[in-house]
Amino acid sequence: MPKNADSCNELVVLTHGIASTRFFLLPLAQRLRKSGFATRLYGYPSVWWSNRSHGVKLAELLRRLGPKHEKIHLVVHSMGSIVARCALEEELPENFGRVVMVAPPNRGSHVATRLAWSHGWFSPTLLEIKDSPESFVNRLGPPPPGIDVGVLAASHDNVLHPGQTHLDGQADHRTVSGWHTQVLWKTETAELAKQFLQKGSFGPELVDSRSPTSHCQLTAG
Repeated sequence: MPKNADSCNELVVLTHGIASTRFFLLPLAQRLRKSGFATRLYGYPSVWWSNRSHGVKLAELLRRLGPKHEKIHLVVHSMGSIVARCALEEELPENFGRVVMVAPPNRGSHVATRLAWSHGWFSPTLLEIKDSPESFVNRLGPPPPGIDVGVLAASHDNVLHPGQTHLDGQADHRTVSGWHTQVLWKTETAELAKQFLQKGSFGPELVDSRSPTSHCQLTAG
């Protein structure tokens, strides 16, 4: 009989956005562990190189970790969502599950466009998430068939316009009250992420958060 998430046999890999750190995702990871998922925080040099190169490395990590778990998912914040989209274009483990994007610049960011003239010279990834039609992010394709992607937008995002979070082919979309980074630390975000990872939908209402504490392990790498 297949094991369920309560066995800690489903792994969620969480990663961050530009000029951030994986430890911003620690509260969200802790809440997902209480829901029965094993978690791993993944960091990368987000200001340098390219989203494509970071996506290749993320896909390599997923392939390496996949055989150790029944299923492997992604929960990603901000530009980490673009890294994830690049990873989805690579070879994935057969047991790859679902993706939850939190405040993603799927159609670029107007703030990135504004900052590009002064900061783009040392941050190629910033240039890639401009909201201009010809930017890297606006030339990326939709998620591959068979992969469910849920998008959570922040209601008071000071980095993205609400419409910039939408992704062609998304399975579900929901708005969480809060700011661009603050939403990572809200119980509602964790509950919605849990719901989507389990069901492929955010559902009509939040799931009950009063679940027993699990002893799933958090790792970072």
